[in-house]
Parts: sequence; C-alpha cells; structure tokens
Amino acid sequence: MQLKKLRIPAFRNLLNLEISFATEFEKNTNTSESLKGQKPLKRIRSHAIIGQNGTGKSNLIEALITIFRDIDLDREAAFSYTLEYEIRGHTVKIEADTAKQKRPFVWVDGDRVTQEYLTKNDPPEKVVKDERRGPRLLPTHIFAYYSGRNERIEQLFQDHQKRFTQAQEITTDELYSDFQLSSFTKPPRLIELQDLLREFEGKSLSDFAEDERERYQAISDELKSIEAEHAKAFERAEKQSQKRQERFGDDRLRRLFYCRGGHSQLVLLACLLSNDEVFKKLLNNLHVESLESALFILKEPHRLREKRRSGKFDESDIIDGDSRFWYARGNVVSKFLDKLWQVAWAPIEQETSKQIDFRGRSEKQKQLYLYVPDKTKLKQLGDMVGGPDSFFRYAEGAYIGDLIDEVRIMVKKRDEHGGKVSFTHLSEGELQILTVLGLMRITREDHCLFLLDEPDTHLNPIWKLRYFDDIEGVLSSDYESPIDGESQILVTTHDPMMVGSLRKEQVRIIRKSESDTIVEQPDEHPQGMGVSGLLKSEMFGLPSTLDRQTLNTLQRRNDLLAKRKHEGLSLDEQQELDCLVIRLDDLGFSREYRDPMYQLFIEQMYKVRSKPLDELLSKEELQEQNALAEKIMEDLVKAQRKNDLSSLAQELAAKLKG
Repeated sequence: MQLKKLRIPAFRNLLNLEISFATEFEKNTNTSESLKGQKPLKRIRSHAIIGQNGTGKSNLIEALITIFRDIDLDREAAFSYTLEYEIRGHTVKIEADTAKQKRPFVWVDGDRVTQEYLTKNDPPEKVVKDERRGPRLLPTHIFAYYSGRNERIEQLFQDHQKRFTQAQEITTDELYSDFQLSSFTKPPRLIELQDLLREFEGKSLSDFAEDERERYQAISDELKSIEAEHAKAFERAEKQSQKRQERFGDDRLRRLFYCRGGHSQLVLLACLLSNDEVFKKLLNNLHVESLESALFILKEPHRLREKRRSGKFDESDIIDGDSRFWYARGNVVSKFLDKLWQVAWAPIEQETSKQIDFRGRSEKQKQLYLYVPDKTKLKQLGDMVGGPDSFFRYAEGAYIGDLIDEVRIMVKKRDEHGGKVSFTHLSEGELQILTVLGLMRITREDHCLFLLDEPDTHLNPIWKLRYFDDIEGVLSSDYESPIDGESQILVTTHDPMMVGSLRKEQVRIIRKSESDTIVEQPDEHPQGMGVSGLLKSEMFGLPSTLDRQTLNTLQRRNDLLAKRKHEGLSLDEQQELDCLVIRLDDLGFSREYRDPMYQLFIEQMYKVRSKPLDELLSKEELQEQNALAEKIMEDLVKAQRKNDLSSLAQELAAKLKG
C-alpha cells in the first residue's frame, strides 16, 4: 500500500490541498554502485506530517479515513477529492466530484471501472473471472491511532464495528436457508438406498441370482440419480450461501480499525504468546520478561442483557447461543471463548455494580472470571485458536463484541524494581508503543495504512528518536530483512525528535495561506540536523531555541558592549552591563565571544543601528519611503471617510422612515 497523490478542494479547514508522497529515496552507501553515481534506492514506507496548530494535519487524516470508509461501505462520496495509490502491483485512481455525480469515478491501471469494482469479486458462476478486481484493491486495514479522545473520528468507525459484530454472530440457520440446509443433509431415500446396497457387500456380481442382479442394478441406478441431484443442490446452496455471506460481511479484523486503550492488553498477550524475535525485542525494550498470569473478566453484552430483561429471547437464541456466555454465539464464542474456558481454572460468576461514566453512574453487570495461571496455559490457548495472530483477532472480536470487560495481566519485569508488576502499572508511553508497534507486527503480511496522530505524546526522548527505526523493524520478515512496500505509515507530529532520523522525501510541511492549504517538502534532510537545528529550520520556524527573556537579555548585553567600544558608557550603564554579564554567566553564556568575526559583527550592527535614518537611506530611497507612507495614509483616510458617509446615509434613511 502506497499513497501517491491526494487533492482536496475543500474539507473542513483544508482548502485546495494538493499533496504527493515520495515512494523512494537514494540510500547513503559506500558501495561500488554509489561510487559510480548509481546510488541504490530505498522504498519509503513512513511519512511525517508537520505544521503549526490549526493547519489541518488531523483533518487530513480524517479525510483519508472518510474516503476509504465510504468506498468500503459502497456509499456516495462525502466531498470532492482525487486520490491515487498503488497496491499489490496495481495503480488505483479515485476521483469524486460531488457537483457532477454522487459516486466517484474510478480507474485501475488506467481502465475505467465502477466503485463496486473495488469492493466485490466476480460472481462464482462467471466463467472467465477478473482476478484483478475486488477488495484486494483496497488496503487490508486502515488503522487510526489518536493519543487522546476524538469522538468525531470514532464515529467514522461505528458502521464497520456494527458490521463486524453482526458477522461474528452469524449462525448456520442465518447463513443458510431451510432449502440450503436440507441440501447439505442427505435425503432419507439416499440413506435408505445406501443401507440396501450394503446387503451386497462382499459378494461378486457373477454370484448373484437373476433377481438379485436386477435388484442390485435398480438400487444402483436410483442411487446414482439421487446422488447427482444432491450434488447439484449442494452446489446451488453453496453459491447462495456465499452471496448471503457477502451481504453479512466477512470482517475477521475490520477494514477500518480504531485503536483503543483495551487493545494494548490483547497485543501484550499476543507478544507473550509468540516466539517472534521482533516481539521479543519489543518486550525487552519494555523490560517485560514473562507472563505471570492473566485474568479475563467477561461480561454480559449490553444487547443480550436488554434481551434478557425485556424477555425477548426466542428459541433460536437459546438453541444457538452458549449458556456459559449469556447465550452469546458466533465464531468468537465457538473458536475463542470456548477454548479459553477449557484452559482456565475454575470459572467464577458474579454480579457487580460497575461505574459506566465519569459522572459516577453505575449499572448492574453479570461477570465471569476466567483465570489463566501461567504462560504454559496461555500458550496452550494460543495453539488451540491458531497462533498469536489468530489469538489477537478472536480476542479483539470478543472485546469489540462487548464480551470482554478487561484483562488483568501480571508480568515479570526486568528493571531496577523487578518482580511481578500489574499491566496497569505500565506507563502511558509503554502502552502506546506496545499497541502501535504490536499491531504493525501482527498485520505485517497485509497491505495496511496506519494513520497515527501525534503518537509521541507520552514517549521519552529515546523512543521518539528511534520511533521510525522501530517501525522499520516491526515491518520486517526478520529483523534484518525488511519487506518493502507492504504497508504505509502517516504520522502527524510537532516534535523535532520524531523527524530527526528522516530524509526530506519522508517529510511534508503543511502551511496555511489566505485561500489555500500549502504542502511542501523541506529543502534539507532533517537527518543530522539535531533538535536545535530542526527547531530553527523551515520545518518548525523558531528564530531561536532560547526563551524570549534570555534573548532580550543577550541583546541588551550586546548593545552595551558595542556602545562601550564606540561611545563609552555612563556609570549606570556600566553597572547594568556588569549585572547582565554575571546573570548570563550563571546561565552559561560567557562575556566574550569565541568567534572574533561574530564580535566584530555585533559591534558593527550596533553602530549601524545607531545611525539616523537619513544616513542609512539615499535621498531617492527616502523620497520613495515618504511617498509610500503618504499613499498608505491616503488609503486609510479614504476608507474612514467612506465609513463616515455610509453611517450618515443610514442615519438619514432611518430619520426619513421615521
């Protein structure tokens, strides 16, 4: 997955935005090819978006989420845009112009297609199938991570979460009609004929009497006819069930995925289950050595609680549901919770009062405690559900399906404190890095788009500096061999430490003009600038990294030093200079300048600034400046007089009406 271009005429505060993403840059190597001027190229998978507050960085992420949401749900375009990206060897261009038509125009490899071409495969009965079309032309997942709460963004994911929950609860009766179910079941006559045919087992056809031979042939012919009809009915039922499955949706892990706080618990368990070297490195960075125990606290889902209280449970709910889990049903129950029940120690049920919001409101909740005592049992659970990746997907389904309230994890940490530590004692920064990098590793074989809004909020400087290097690591097949181009990561940030390891092709600066949103690539590589250099560069635009008071103090000291050399100082000025020198010495600024050229520059600057204006400008320049000032004053006076006349006219009109 690789975004190439995006153009948005108007979306929130984004106006006439045009942004392009570089796909590769030249690697700095000392190989023979680079010495000959043929530098090898490296595929870019990470981009940083920087800019002042209010320039539209978060709105850019929201726009991308909205575009892919509407396409995946086969909806009309919410706003006009043009998006171009590469995926699985194909180039997709989507152009929405809401003034012309509600649905966007779509091209794949230059061929004009429909929006449905991106979301649906060819029907099974089609003889020559178009293997290019279908959901494979969309990112496998679009992950969004916000360091804080963003309810507007969360709303964009609601429909995918509802569809996912519905898909998780599909039962056999819902997926297949009565006719289809009967088609999958052997007809009674078929079973009867098979039983009759067994009477002839062990006998040779040549040993049959005439009447036996005729009877055997009649049974065989009828059996072949019924089996052929049954096979045709089975095939028809399979095709119909596939259509119904498409209608319900098949969202093992939703295409649009909003990272929530509870996901960090599940990612940690997936890491602890795995023997993957990258997972081990991630845990090592967090000083997590091993799992001590995990307590899964399940709860009765709100929808089932309401059904129970209102008496709306029907016979199918009781037959298809699992009574251990409040009659919940579906893959999450049969393929995950059932296995969790098998490995957990004696389950404990209870009803408790649970606070549901910050106002202190609470509700009665039925809960079920399932205790996994050690890593061996957790590993057994992982093997039963299909490994760490499947464990996360099923556990996440239970979490989103309102079946998991929390997982209380105890781990053994290897640091200055050591010993057993509750998962809740991990810092916000540790949880952030675990969630984001863990999800990237779990989905490393997919073609995903990660949209991360200021993920550095709670990270320490060391983690910030190596953030993009860690991303490269977790998206590798092994830690030394990166897989190029599988997923793309967009990160918004205000922190120079986050971009300090990047090349200029990986950075985009967003600025606002009067009528446009301008996106630029920096002129220099952030890599190697250092934090101070980055802050004072075009990327962040600070004139100095010093505070304003210290800058003013330095400026006053410089002025007094220069004045003493050219004019001399009064007693008060000399005392002021002595105080300033002592104060700046305490802050680490020496009295004298190390660079004599800079000393000379300061002295000459003071001398020039002390000159009157008529000595700095020529006669012609003074006349030009006076003319410009006169023109500005004329414009101001004209505008004021027009306003006065307008007010007078309004007063006269009001009196005439009266």
